[in-house]
Amino acid sequence: MNNKLKVGICFLIATWLFTGIKCGDEFYEYSLFLKYRPTFQYYFESPLGMQDMPENYPKELAVKEAIYDEFINEKHWSDNKFLEISTCGILILGSLYFLTSGLIKQFRT
Repeated sequence: MNNKLKVGICFLIATWLFTGIKCGDEFYEYSLFLKYRPTFQYYFESPLGMQDMPENYPKELAVKEAIYDEFINEKHWSDNKFLEISTCGILILGSLYFLTSGLIKQFRT
């Protein structure tokens, strides 16, 4: 395994841990965002949408709503749009570049 492929795998793992896809709770549009801490969950969607939480809401969905609120609705250091866009772009493009160039080099030799 060559060095570019190793770096590409590291970029891919960092991309998986520090970026995510969120589904907006009002209009259900999708967008990429930078997570404030690493987690294996990649897709974030609010099970309630814009509704208030009822008292007899199932526990599993209440946990999903709490995770959505923690990563999407609360303010963190990663809410800076320039930082979010540039870091997500670097991680995704770095993953693509190093993985493709590493795979090409791996199969050519």
